[in-house]
Amino acid sequence: MAFLDILKQIVDNFEGCIGGIVIGIDGIVVEQYIKENELIDFQNIGVEYMTLIKNISDTSHSLGFEEPEQLIVEYQDTSLIVRSINKDYFVILAAKRNGNIGKGRFLLRKNILNFSREF
Repeated sequence: MAFLDILKQIVDNFEGCIGGIVIGIDGIVVEQYIKENELIDFQNIGVEYMTLIKNISDTSHSLGFEEPEQLIVEYQDTSLIVRSINKDYFVILAAKRNGNIGKGRFLLRKNILNFSREF
């Protein structure tokens, strides 16, 4: 199953989801899927959040923790879920504030092996 197919399946089954991307830790977007009539700048989100993930990872190591697996950030109108596929690649999902974040987390966890098989 290709990245686009996996993203489409997750985004379309996650109520309130705007779209998702697969991105490298270097900030390069590998694949993206955005629902029709939705606008979101995943390129900038990806670059900024990969910088944040690097900082969190460095802090985690200095405190004796492992690599972070998931980060959830909630804004006034939008929520982001950042989930690691492996140490070099991540999935970022964006949802409207009223989106079902629990379902998004479940769908990511359920499909993480499908993503990792594509590498």
